[in-house]
Amino acid sequence: MIRRTRPSLASPVSPLRSMALIASLGALTSLALASPAVQADEPSANPAPAAAPAPALDADAARLASVGHTLKWNWTPPGRKERFGHAEALVHAPVSAVRQLVQDFANYKQLAGSITTSKVVGHTPDGSTDVYIRMGVMNNTISVWNVTRFQPPRPAPGGGEVVEGDMVHGKGNVDDSAMIWSFHPAGNDWTVLKLDVLLAPGIPAPQSLLDEQLRDSAMDAVNSVHDRAQGSKVNPPYTG
Repeated sequence: MIRRTRPSLASPVSPLRSMALIASLGALTSLALASPAVQADEPSANPAPAAAPAPALDADAARLASVGHTLKWNWTPPGRKERFGHAEALVHAPVSAVRQLVQDFANYKQLAGSITTSKVVGHTPDGSTDVYIRMGVMNNTISVWNVTRFQPPRPAPGGGEVVEGDMVHGKGNVDDSAMIWSFHPAGNDWTVLKLDVLLAPGIPAPQSLLDEQLRDSAMDAVNSVHDRAQGSKVNPPYTG
């Protein structure tokens, strides 16, 4: 009897065909390694730049703009022992315009109605200016005078500038006098202006009356510079 052999389920593969299949698999593997898959949630290599944050407003300027008028009070400034009158305002004008008026010593009569005379009487080698000032106090019942020496502008510790004037002792009929201007830029064509004023008349007077005169004098002076620097009493909205 002749036995029939069942054919194999797997067809024989020729050596040439095997080599072709191996070569194809190798090419596909190389292509996969060379081309990494791109995931849908992969971040872009060049993301759009984030919007720059808005610049912070000057704190003093924002505070003054919120109240809408000059502020005044009495206090003892750092490094001093006496009570001064203090005033500050937001001025819609560049620092250069404010500085020019602060240093216009010959026209200090325009700072307050109580000042009857202001005149430059001397200069010193360091650039300081001596100014003769006469004014009325106690509701203009008493006339006082002194020579105040104003130093050139100097940098303020927190930024901006300071122009400080102190009485030349022995030149006046008061015990002491001082004016301390400070100002700094607060944005595009905006300036914060502050003034501290001291006057010790050397006569008996209630401290409450002196306090009132000093803070009112400081406010009058700051308002005068404010109005002349910007050409108006009213500020536009402050935007920094």
